[in-house]
Amino acid sequence: MESSKFLKIVIVILLLINISTLGFMFMQQPPHGMPPNRPDAGAFLSHELNFNSDQEKQLDQLRIENRSVIEALRENGKNAHDQFFDLLNISPVDSALVSSKADSICSNQKQIELATFYHFQKVRAICMPEQKKEFDEVIKDALRMMAPRRGPGR
Repeated sequence: MESSKFLKIVIVILLLINISTLGFMFMQQPPHGMPPNRPDAGAFLSHELNFNSDQEKQLDQLRIENRSVIEALRENGKNAHDQFFDLLNISPVDSALVSSKADSICSNQKQIELATFYHFQKVRAICMPEQKKEFDEVIKDALRMMAPRRGPGR
């Protein structure tokens, strides 16, 4: 009798621990549609390159400009993907149209890559000669920070 009472208490404690753990994990997730906390590539570069206040202001302006360009391109990309997969509703589907829509997605991604490249080219241009050497060493780390995170099954 005593052992069954003990087991019931242990089960209740384990159940409370599990509920608390699940609640904690649920509360730590970012809201839907928001990326998980990730390091800021601009802050990383600014720190690593030891930018002065003038360079910081220039970097902030470049980031604002780049962000608006990238956001517009990402919106175009979402629309291109929607149009591409809307073709599933057409029967029979024209393979040339499918190819054309796929090319639109690729073209948009190319524009994103080019915008990112030219953005960092501008960032490098505001560097002093000694900072350019450091920039060349840390830029790949900054780019990895910006890359979309992919989890299992994604």
